[in-house]
This record gives sequence, C-alpha cells and structure tokens, in this order.
Amino acid sequence: MDRKIEAEIARGPSAESPRRPAADPNSLVAQLGALGRASDVEQAAFMERGIRSAVALQAANSAEGAAVPTDGAGPGIERVWGLAELAAAALEANPATRESWYRARAAAAREQNALAAYAPRVGVEASMSYFDRPGESFSPQAEADREARFSPQMYASWLLLDFGRRDADTDRARAEVAATNLSHDRTLQRTVYEVQDAYFELESTLGLRAAAEQDVIAAASVLKSTERRLSLGLATKPDLLISRQSMAEAISRLEKRRADVFVAEGDLRSVAGFPVSTALPIDPTPESELPEILTNGIDGIIDQALAQRPDLAAVVMELRAREADVRKAQANYLPEVAISGTLGGSWYYFDQPGFNILGQGWGFAGSAIVGGRWLLYDDGARDATLAEVNAQRAVAAARLARARLDAAEEVWRAYYSLQSSRAQYDAAKARLSAAAEAFAAVKRAYELGLATLPDLLEIEQSLSEARAERIEARSGVLCASAQLIFAAGSGFGEVR
Repeated sequence: MDRKIEAEIARGPSAESPRRPAADPNSLVAQLGALGRASDVEQAAFMERGIRSAVALQAANSAEGAAVPTDGAGPGIERVWGLAELAAAALEANPATRESWYRARAAAAREQNALAAYAPRVGVEASMSYFDRPGESFSPQAEADREARFSPQMYASWLLLDFGRRDADTDRARAEVAATNLSHDRTLQRTVYEVQDAYFELESTLGLRAAAEQDVIAAASVLKSTERRLSLGLATKPDLLISRQSMAEAISRLEKRRADVFVAEGDLRSVAGFPVSTALPIDPTPESELPEILTNGIDGIIDQALAQRPDLAAVVMELRAREADVRKAQANYLPEVAISGTLGGSWYYFDQPGFNILGQGWGFAGSAIVGGRWLLYDDGARDATLAEVNAQRAVAAARLARARLDAAEEVWRAYYSLQSSRAQYDAAKARLSAAAEAFAAVKRAYELGLATLPDLLEIEQSLSEARAERIEARSGVLCASAQLIFAAGSGFGEVR
C-alpha cells in the first residue's frame, strides 16, 4: 500500500503520458490509412474528406500559419482536436449526415420524375411475323404458301389535359424536396450539437480526473502530516490507519475518473463518426471562455426558434405536400384528354406458288388519335382516397402544431437551464475558494495540534466535492448553452 501511495504521489496531477510521434501505428493518420485499405472504400473516402475539412479550418485559424505535418498514411492532421475542427470533420464522417443528404437527393429525383409527366412519351417498336401454311390452290400437289412481314414504327402520346393531376404531383414533389433539404439542415445542426455535448462531457471527465489527482495529493499531504504527528507522539496509530484509508479512497476515486474518461472518449468518437480505436485527444475550452450572458428574453428566443428552425419548416413543407395530395384526389373526379399516334412502315414478302403470286416491298402507314376518358363509377374508391388524403392533411397540420409547441418548450427548458447553470457555476466557484482556504487553515491547525483528524478529513472531503462541483457546473453551462443554440435552430454565437 505504501509503495502504491508513493507512486501516486510521484505522478501528481500534472503527470501526463508522453505523446506518440506522428508515425505511431495507433495515431489517427495511421488508422485512416488502414481504413482506406479496407473493403469499405466509401467510408474511408468520407473520413478523409472530413479530416481534410478539419485541416483546412485549422490552417485558416492558425495564427502562425505553420504547415500541418503529414506522414504519408493519410491526410495530415494536428495531434490535438479543437471543437470547431472536430465538428467540421463530423459533418463529413458521421453516417447520419450522409443518410439525410442521400434522402434529399432521392427527393430531387422524384421531383424530376414529376416534371417529366408534362412531356410527351415517344418510343419505337417493331414486330416480325412469318407464316408457312398449306397452299390455297386446292391442289394435292400444291406447294406451301409463305409470308413474312417486318413492321417497325414510332409511337407517341401526350396528355393534354388532366385538370391539375400533374400540377398536384409536381407541387407535392417540390414540397418533399424542400422538406428533405430542411431535414438535412436539421441533421447537420444535430450532429454539431451532439459533438459539442460529447466534447464538453469529455472536458468534464478530464477535469474530474485532474481534480481526483489533486484529491490524491491532498490525501497524501494529510497522511504525511499524520505520520509527522505520530513521530512526535501527537497522533495515534488509528489516526495513521484512517489517513491511509482516506488515501486509498482517493486513489480509488481517481481510477474511476480515469475509466470515465475512456467512456467519454468513446462517446465522442461515436458521434463524430470515427472508428472506436481512433486516438482523439482534444484541446479543452479555456477556463475563461464561457458563453456570453443572454441579452434576449425568452420570448425573443422562442420567436427566433419558431421562425428559423429547419425541422419546423420541414413539417410545414410536409403539410404542403399533403395539400397537393388532396388536390390530386379531387382532380381524379374529372376526365383526361390525350393525343396519341403512330408512324411506321412494313416490309412484306409473300409467295403463293399455287396461284403463281410472288411479291415483296415496303408499305407506310400512320395514325393520330385525340381522345379522352372519364371514370364515372368506381364504387366509392375515389371517395375513400379523398377521405384518406384529407385525414393525412389533418395529421400533418396537427404534427405542425405539436412541433411548434415542442420547439417552444425545448427553448424554454434550455433557456432556464442555462440561467440556472450559470448561477450554480458562480456558487460552485465561491464554494471552491472557501473550501480551499478552509482546508489550508484546518490542515495548519491540525499540524499545530489545534484540530482533530476527523475535522481535517471532513474539510478535505468538502474540498474534493467542491472541486468536482465546480467542474460539473462549468460543463453544465457549456452543455446548456449548446442545447439552447440547438433548440433555437441557430449557429455558433447567434443566440444572445
């Protein structure tokens, strides 16, 4: 136990594991290189583009303008990730952003398909026939009659009038394109928010680990004071054992905090879309950097959210699409008028030996038809369709009302969570300052024999709790700020 305690004291809170060189096989560059050689070529390409985006952003924000080192295994990256660089990479690497992007592309293709209904349909077709049948000369010795025919032709049809069916299809397709594009925008916002939240959580666990290391140092100082008092005959053997127990508990808490860091790192890699084995050291937010005090009231931020959140606009577009379905269902009660025609030729060959008839040649023919159709009775099928799309439109309207209420509630909760987190952070800082002063005073009194060991251990525990509370309170401010930005549908710094 003594050797372990001394080893923990020697490590101290500032002891850090040495950084691996850039060519380390466990580095992110090496992982990307291995990923590029794997079977999932598409995933590797997205990962590389994400890293390149991050590198470009790092280079643009770098005051020194130094070149980013590369090792040949993949795109060059810096060893430590800032929040903005990691968010930029996540927008490329996270599968959710690609899924929403391809959904938008599929909707655009459906819009093109709807527009194509206005154009005529033109095509070619051909047929070939051959007959070999008994002769028609009624002679037993008659030879068989033969006939062959090849008929290529071009056909065309054009719907002239459908009383709004195609217009409704086009309006629906355009509304769906807008809805999927807006949903894609919201997915990007959600990805950035999740990266922020996981990043701040990792910062918190790193801070709690550092606080646990300071707790180990404090417990070690208490243990040394107890040993010194024991050597002077001012303390008892139970006091020494209790101090060692306190030291062991501090070491146990430190090991738990280290495990929490591994979990938080895995969560951050997951939301960023990186492989689980990727090294992901981060650059924690400076202690002095916290979100600015809000100047807008809650009503202004709610109005901002209702006006600019992409997911709310997407629900509006879904309602427009359902309204287009209603118009199409109503148009199905009306007739359709179309024009169609064919133009082609026919090559023929015939041989009737019994009648001594032999011939071949080309013949040409064409036709044009203007016609219409009107469904008069369908046993209520169109009525049922109209009732269904009207119900779906009502569902979309109710969904929009629910989405607006939910958005306002999310802003309300995030706003007051941020306000509360700020107050808690200020209180936690004051408590930590007081706890540090109290610990120093009681420790000095204990060394002079003016305080007991339980008093010292109690104030040490209070100091440990104050450290953790301040770190968690600061993380709460950052996470609540990110939540408010996401709830308002804004970008960095757009909520004041």
